[in-house]
Amino acid sequence: MEFLKRTFGIAKSYRPPSGGGREEYDISFQEFFDNLKKNIPFLNNLPNGNRSFIVIGLVILLIIWAASGIYTVGPDQQAATRMFGKFQSIQGNGLHWWWPSPIGQTDTVVVTATRQLELGFRSEGQEITKPVRYESMMITGDENLVDVQTVIQYKIIDLRKYLFFVDDPGEQDRDVSPGSPDGVTLRDITETALRQVVGKRNIDDVLTTQKGEVQDEVLRLMKSLAENYDTGLEIIAVRLQNVNPPVQVQDAFDDVTRAREERDRTINLAQAYQESEIPKAIGEAAKITESANAFKQGRIARAEGEAEGFKKLLEAYEKSPDVTRQRLYLEMVERVFPNFNKYIINDSKILPLLDIEPNQ
Repeated sequence: MEFLKRTFGIAKSYRPPSGGGREEYDISFQEFFDNLKKNIPFLNNLPNGNRSFIVIGLVILLIIWAASGIYTVGPDQQAATRMFGKFQSIQGNGLHWWWPSPIGQTDTVVVTATRQLELGFRSEGQEITKPVRYESMMITGDENLVDVQTVIQYKIIDLRKYLFFVDDPGEQDRDVSPGSPDGVTLRDITETALRQVVGKRNIDDVLTTQKGEVQDEVLRLMKSLAENYDTGLEIIAVRLQNVNPPVQVQDAFDDVTRAREERDRTINLAQAYQESEIPKAIGEAAKITESANAFKQGRIARAEGEAEGFKKLLEAYEKSPDVTRQRLYLEMVERVFPNFNKYIINDSKILPLLDIEPNQ
């Protein structure tokens, strides 16, 4: 900077700042040429005509070089400025100027877009084109193998950390340049989190019943790891695209799946039968209960009536025992005699026997 001031003759003629702003300086072209010859000795050895052309050429080159520092940042972008390789600042949307190369450098990156990482496969458009088995094959908590293909969605939230805090080799197949943490670093974070979560669960949970819980737990773990590594990335979503057993045992797992579906169907039928029979049983039980209650009330009333009759009989017996005893005897004979054959015997006490059986 001092060289430029000396060359342009800055500060030779001071002019007060207008409007109370920054100080302003006049530049004298004659002084500029004199200072240029003074600071660049080989110009003194050139003829006067050549000196003017060289000076004008240098000025034009300097203007072009300075103009190359003008850059634009889009509404979905941020720019990181560096001077001699050292980070200086983050610039937002608008027109900016920064020192051109080799003094300065700007890195403009789209930060609002949602990016995507594929683990276990590589796709082109919406179709899966190539499985990557060494990424997708994992061991579950019950020591089974499972093929897990996953999609990670993320975005940049801290451009400084994203550009300068992680030394990553990048990934050419995803157009991730070296130094960006969404290359190998993000892939390693995804594998670490996914293998840790899958390794704690049974294969049935991963394949069917708990896929949502697996996704949520992997998301929480990935967010924590990305923050600990200062990647400048925010993990937005984790989606398990395809979760299948290995091809070699696919038929066996299909049999298990069909058996499980048959079991569930049978359970559902049994539950439906149960739901239909329970009201019937409850109604029948209520009917039996009501009948029993009615029988109970009848027996109670009958017993109370018999007890009351016995009390009356006791009162009569206490007043006239002989008469009561004779009455009871006659009542008993009256009840018993109708059930038996009756024989009348005269005074000789001989019962004539008439054999009416046919002759043998």
